[in-house]
Amino acid sequence: MKKITLLLLLSFSLVTLFAQNFDETDYKKKNEVQTIMNSITIKRISGFGGPTMSYSTLSGDFAFFMGGGGGVIVNNFFFGGYGEGLTTSIKIEKNDLTIRNLSFGHGGFWLGYEIAHKALIHPVISTRIGWGNISGENRTGNYYFNNNVFVVVPTISAEINFTRFFKINVGAEYRQTLGINIAPEIGNNDFSGLGVYMNFLFGWF
Repeated sequence: MKKITLLLLLSFSLVTLFAQNFDETDYKKKNEVQTIMNSITIKRISGFGGPTMSYSTLSGDFAFFMGGGGGVIVNNFFFGGYGEGLTTSIKIEKNDLTIRNLSFGHGGFWLGYEIAHKALIHPVISTRIGWGNISGENRTGNYYFNNNVFVVVPTISAEINFTRFFKINVGAEYRQTLGINIAPEIGNNDFSGLGVYMNFLFGWF
């Protein structure tokens, strides 16, 4: 009984203290539904788009990927989509295995963050997350294969503001390809690797 009485007295004291410090302005603010969106101050909203290029490797050989992407910029954060594909002719030879007429493309989401975007040269961290397809001709087994894959490409780069509507982004990336199921001799690492990343962005910055 004493514990209940003490708890009631404590609750009454807290309510009294809260009421003394609670004016009409506080009521209006606190009576609103609190959401993530109304707690974020949007200082900048814009969009962009342009071609993308990746100079990388594939199973130890030079590989050039060409594509494009675009998105929406909110403050310093951007999100959108991309798509890119292999443009170089690559033949894979491992032990007695030979693969040629290789095709590799992927696309999906593009997320990133600009640091100090008003500076002439500033860093950008981004990631491309997508799904793709690898196809080709297995000369050893005399059959064509078609392999669906999942691709994640984190990137860190330097961005140069040329004008208010044009900038260039150059940096380093690592392409991680998952789901390779072509032949026992070939794994995810054969389609993963470091690369140099570049894109030309057009929009309003």
